[in-house]
Amino acid sequence: MDKRQKLGLLIIVIGLAIIAVIIYFIFIRQAEVPATTIAPPTASTTVPLPTEPVESDITPSDKPRNYQQYDISKEPEHQTDAADVAKLSAAFAERLGSFSNQSDYSNFEDLDLFMTASMRDWAKSYVAKMRADNPYNGSYYGITTKAISAEVKSFDDDKGTAEIIVGTQRREVGADGGERNFQQDLRLTFLKINDQWLVDGAYWLK
Repeated sequence: MDKRQKLGLLIIVIGLAIIAVIIYFIFIRQAEVPATTIAPPTASTTVPLPTEPVESDITPSDKPRNYQQYDISKEPEHQTDAADVAKLSAAFAERLGSFSNQSDYSNFEDLDLFMTASMRDWAKSYVAKMRADNPYNGSYYGITTKAISAEVKSFDDDKGTAEIIVGTQRREVGADGGERNFQQDLRLTFLKINDQWLVDGAYWLK
């Protein structure tokens, strides 16, 4: 047997030995190792949430312990006082003192509900005079008025009379475009008719 044959035989033997070792470790060795017991997964423990108390001591606002249904019919009826009439006076003065020929002096008509019958008659006469003296012919004339104070001079709920002095800031724009700013007081007299306070007189003071 020559050297080439011996070398070939040696390679075959080494190859068989390697294959035998691989087979041993893959099949025979693995069969000898005892299988590891894998514990089945256990269910996660659920912690029960605390149940809501029947009646909470922390937030009783959601369900008051001493709950009483509100009955608006048992609420005492609000009685109009001097402060209420003073507020009405300020709003009335601003509306009464703000007008223009462009709006045809409609502000007086808006105040009808707050006037007595005699005051409405005066307002109609005054508007007629203003429309005659300052007709709208393309030239604007108007006055804006802002109430800055309201002083109660007298208030008698039993007699149904009251007098309020309203201090105002006024701005007049003439037909020629000129402007004038000035302060002026308005004296308002009231009569209480059918439980409603109505303006019975309005007098601009110098």
